[in-house]
Amino acid sequence: MDSSNHKKLEFDRVSAYAAGLCMSAPGQDALQGLAPCLGREELLVELERVLELKSLLQEGSSLPFSTLPDTRPLLVKIGMEGNRLEPEELHDISDLLQASAALRRFLAANRESWPRLDSLGEKLWLDTFIRSAIRTIIDEDCKVRSSASHELKQIRHALGDDRQLLLRRMEKILDHCRRSGWLMEESVAIKNSRLCLPMKVEYRQRIPGFVQDWSGSGQTVFVEPAETLEIANRIQEGEIHERREIDRILREMTDRLRPDLGNLSYTCELLAFFDSLVGRARFALETASVLPAISSSGELRLIRGFHPWLLISHRDREVFPLDLELSSCEPVLIISGPNAGGKSVAMKTIGLLALMLRHGYLLPCSESSVFPFFSEIGIEIGDEQSIENDLSTFSSHLRQVRRILDGAGKNSLVLIDELCSGTDVEEGGAIARSVVEELMRRGSKAIVTTHIGELKAYAHEREGVVNGAMEFDRTALLPTFRFIKGVPGSSFAFAMMQRLGFPQTMLDEARSFMHEEHRALEGLLADLHRKLSENRLRGCELESAEARLALREQSAADSEASLAKQRREQKLKAVKEIQREVEGARREIRDILQDVRDAPRDPRILQEARRKLSARAAEAEKRTAILHEETAHPPDLSIREGDLVRILDSSATGEVEKLKGESAVVLCGNFRVTVLLKNLEKTSRRQTRKADKAASHPKGWSAAPAPVESTTLDIRGLSGDEAVPRVERFIDAMHRSRMHSATIIHGTGTGVLRRRTHELLKRHAAVKSFRVGAWGEGYDGVTILTL
Repeated sequence: MDSSNHKKLEFDRVSAYAAGLCMSAPGQDALQGLAPCLGREELLVELERVLELKSLLQEGSSLPFSTLPDTRPLLVKIGMEGNRLEPEELHDISDLLQASAALRRFLAANRESWPRLDSLGEKLWLDTFIRSAIRTIIDEDCKVRSSASHELKQIRHALGDDRQLLLRRMEKILDHCRRSGWLMEESVAIKNSRLCLPMKVEYRQRIPGFVQDWSGSGQTVFVEPAETLEIANRIQEGEIHERREIDRILREMTDRLRPDLGNLSYTCELLAFFDSLVGRARFALETASVLPAISSSGELRLIRGFHPWLLISHRDREVFPLDLELSSCEPVLIISGPNAGGKSVAMKTIGLLALMLRHGYLLPCSESSVFPFFSEIGIEIGDEQSIENDLSTFSSHLRQVRRILDGAGKNSLVLIDELCSGTDVEEGGAIARSVVEELMRRGSKAIVTTHIGELKAYAHEREGVVNGAMEFDRTALLPTFRFIKGVPGSSFAFAMMQRLGFPQTMLDEARSFMHEEHRALEGLLADLHRKLSENRLRGCELESAEARLALREQSAADSEASLAKQRREQKLKAVKEIQREVEGARREIRDILQDVRDAPRDPRILQEARRKLSARAAEAEKRTAILHEETAHPPDLSIREGDLVRILDSSATGEVEKLKGESAVVLCGNFRVTVLLKNLEKTSRRQTRKADKAASHPKGWSAAPAPVESTTLDIRGLSGDEAVPRVERFIDAMHRSRMHSATIIHGTGTGVLRRRTHELLKRHAAVKSFRVGAWGEGYDGVTILTL
């Protein structure tokens, strides 16, 4: 693709802006120099990497580095024999290797979340030896360490001693001169890298030494004392040795880097490429860009697509989304409509998005959008008149169209603005039709803008070519920038004249010059656009009404859910109250029975105990009835045989086996119980599984071995301590289910289970009476109780 087309589609602006979001100069250059992907598979890998990095940044994850050194000039320097790197440059190489290692570890630690990025990280060179070697000789301030060599350490140690000696000597001489009043200033000066005394000119002979400099006024002479000359010379010689040793160390380190120049260069390129991904991911975040579906059939369906540069440059203004489609059945779109109405912007939006996609950018559109991989994008936009080659605008236009046709193929996107509009209308229309036909023969997708009526009519009649228009608000005399598929657009030239303030007489006169058929056609198009606009507004109003209705329905559902929650809470409160009432009654009954056991056998005491028991039972029954009435649940008349239900005030669930008037026979595991409909509510298998998971046994139901009948509990084989709580839970369950009788099988054996069972039945408030079984019922191996 011609690079000049990047500018026409404003891709150069997009890439420059995205490059500014990179972390380094190499990353910026890599992003702006990106070559387009050559195939669909390569494109998908690139886009998935950007998408993973976008998700990484969106989640708030921090990259292992915030900047990268530009080591490209250093690599050139390393490649030339005899060169050496400066300490700062070696430090940059170390930082590059540190960034490479950190990024590789970072991506490997998150390979499940970012597999595409991790596959890139695995290619990074991981070398700790060179990085460690550089850090051994260069400190954090980019200075060569004294420990870099034994020789350097000795040189610097000697220099340190000599410098301290020189300072002490100079301080002694300075103090003497200060007391004598010979100094112009109170401190030592440095001239020509030597320590000097700033002496008044009239006293310069008082201190033997060498003049290193004079002041501008000539009043101060800078004298290096002869007493310090030997030490200063020794220091100067030591500094020369120090520089030579540092030069040797740096050359040696640079020579060690040279064999790994290829690895260093590849690492630099990979990190720059990763930085280009960072720039594209940050651009995607700024423009709310996503990964559309990449079509393999050539289908293009843009939903709520935006021109990315308009999003960036018009942050304070509304940018209108574009909905547009090109398919294998309708590969060519002819867009018409008023000037400055958005035709070219719509076409450029498609071209720019296609170009961005080829360069690995996510797109600012709906995730429902579908975009194909275009191997070639041909563009003809703007005035290409060539004075140098003596070509007219139209000649240049045809030349560019010819160039586009030569490169057009099945996977091509062709964008032509104002096709053949620079010549006679009839001839231009004929040529334009021929160009469109050729594009269709080549299997290309194409978008063409036009004002030529013949081309609009052709699009209406030709299968595979579809009209499209940019909407125009005739009331405001302004374009709305909304695309309408399936209808040609009017140029609205007279409306534009009216908006620009031309006299009405000129408008009327201009209209009179038009052919009657043309006026009628323009009128029909105007009416059609008006009706389409009205329909769109009505559609928006309908969507708004539906949204309001859905909101009201949701509000009603929330209210119903809140009311149901209140009922559940009220029931739970009542159940707890009933449980407290029952427990209280049990305690009182136990106390009464204990009094009877402790007292002598007196008929009056027994009679009083029976009276108290009857009164307490009646009181508990009355209180329980009141609580049940307060939380009365209306019977669910929708319950049918086979429904899953939950018994209220418990977690027991089961299947309705049979309906009996206002009651239902419910199969709960191995229990078959009869329950009033008002004590049942429908449930689902999901809720049933959830309840089963929450508790291994339904609350309040016996977990004894499976009974032989629905109202029978078998406790044979249990100890007395094991049997008592199970019998108690069984009686409670039968009582809640409104059962009037039940059977407990305890066997004969030693008689312990029968005795413990009867002791429990005597003090249980829900048991009216009990007896051992008769002949045929199990005799004394069972107990029949009445509830």
